[in-house]
Amino acid sequence: MTVPVASGAELICEALHRAGVECVFGLPGTQNVDLFEALRNSPLRTVVAVHELSAAMMANGYYRASGRPGVLVTIPGPGFTWALSGLAEASLDSTALLHIVGQPARSPGERFQLQALDQAAMACPIVKAVHQVDRAEDVAAVLGAAHAQSLSGEPGPVLIQTARAMLAQRAGAAVAATQPGNTACAADLSVVDEVVRALVTAKRCVIFAGQGANDASDLIVRLVEGASAAVVTTTSGRGVVPEDHPLSLGFELGGNGTQTLNALIEASDLVLAIGCKFSHNGSRGFQLRIPAEKLIHVDASADVLGANYPARHTLCMDARAFAAAVLDKLVGRGRPAGFSADEIARFRERGREEGAGDLVEPKIHGVRSGKPEEFFAALRRAMPRSSCLVTDSGLHQVLVRRYFRVLHPRGLMTPTNLQSMGFGIGAAIGACLADPSRPVVALIGDGGLALSGLELLTAVRERVGLTVIVFVDGAYGMIRVQQLAAFGHTHGTEFSGPDIAALAAAVGAAHVRLEGDPETVLRTAIESGRVTLVEVGVGDTLPMQWMRAKGVARHWLFWLARFGARSRR
Repeated sequence: MTVPVASGAELICEALHRAGVECVFGLPGTQNVDLFEALRNSPLRTVVAVHELSAAMMANGYYRASGRPGVLVTIPGPGFTWALSGLAEASLDSTALLHIVGQPARSPGERFQLQALDQAAMACPIVKAVHQVDRAEDVAAVLGAAHAQSLSGEPGPVLIQTARAMLAQRAGAAVAATQPGNTACAADLSVVDEVVRALVTAKRCVIFAGQGANDASDLIVRLVEGASAAVVTTTSGRGVVPEDHPLSLGFELGGNGTQTLNALIEASDLVLAIGCKFSHNGSRGFQLRIPAEKLIHVDASADVLGANYPARHTLCMDARAFAAAVLDKLVGRGRPAGFSADEIARFRERGREEGAGDLVEPKIHGVRSGKPEEFFAALRRAMPRSSCLVTDSGLHQVLVRRYFRVLHPRGLMTPTNLQSMGFGIGAAIGACLADPSRPVVALIGDGGLALSGLELLTAVRERVGLTVIVFVDGAYGMIRVQQLAAFGHTHGTEFSGPDIAALAAAVGAAHVRLEGDPETVLRTAIESGRVTLVEVGVGDTLPMQWMRAKGVARHWLFWLARFGARSRR
């Protein structure tokens, strides 16, 4: 006789635990009370967010800080729809995420059922797979498959719909162990020999590293040094090679400009792209010019190889396995001439000049010069080398990408290809929980704080050591700048922001203004080990006022020309 051993909900928890999952993010509701009871009795840490959008961002941040899938648990209907932006963020930013959601109501013959949505159809364009679990006996197989799918090839989100009755149903067999791992497509190892030959014969090589190279940082540094290659990264790959390395250009080419980068590519005879998919942001708005005969593209996903940039060779292979194989074959092959440190320094200076060409930046109060560059230099000195900076979407992110030097893999986390406001605080909480020993700093605007600030309740409740720097300008800063440049006035982008000190007191966080020595203020907040809001005033500069005046003139000239054309009819 088969003896039931566990409920479906308990089997979900056991399957997640066996797969190496340590915590889940989400909210309880009527349809998943059995699951939350099972979570209560499991070794998994349950992190209850203020709402499902933030829970999804926490799961995003957890993966991006650790390389381990984030797990999201919600009810169907409104819980599912609140989380959709987080799933989309995970999809576009190659984030492994498991969304365990209740099955929508489905009673045959009855229409207009409660919270009944075709969740599978809604999620299908942004998830790698949709699974349905109707029987407790199927939990182990489905969770194991979903976990592997989230990591295989290009990482991404997977949706798992669970029948409500299944959560309470007893299974007749113990759960089988799941085997997590990245099941990348089979590699053509003969291409590795071609790569080695290309590296040995190349006079100058550029290595272009993306997020997929994060776990191969140590090997890629060795590869860079062995080939004397110039290093450029995508935004999500920054820190794969520390940006104070003499061969790295990541810091100076951290913006969207392409003139210097294209000149670097032109001066090379080989571009080796590792773990990047050349997305819009990863390719600087598709403005990179990479001749196919120069490009070798390596990625764990066959779908991204050659998708936007045709290549001389493509290799479907995990970045770490690839770098190890190449380094092994390079032993005794001699060292190519490559780029010298002086040449890289000249390109670095050229990139810095290009980035400064059209700067219209705000004033940062609390630093002597008021320049963003001085603020970010102080922040870099205050943050330990291995720490992680998380941003939201907005003008502050542009400044971070331009001025913050990333010195460690996964050291910068931004919402890259979806650019969701509300990403910063949630993702930072997830990053804190992924590695509590690693300092995490979130930098957001006051607009982003208004959107997600109550998630600080979760940070305080979970006792994470999180510093949240808030740029306060009373506006959606980047859109305001665009309006001023185009029209000379604003509409819908200025507001009375929250009282930062009062908000901190309300949620139980510490609060400090950036006054005195900025490095000391920032370091003290980071080392406090508690949730601390650092308020930083941001104001207009003379170039911004001049930009407004030119916008006004442009706006009136447009209307005068239009009026003149009408009067001549």
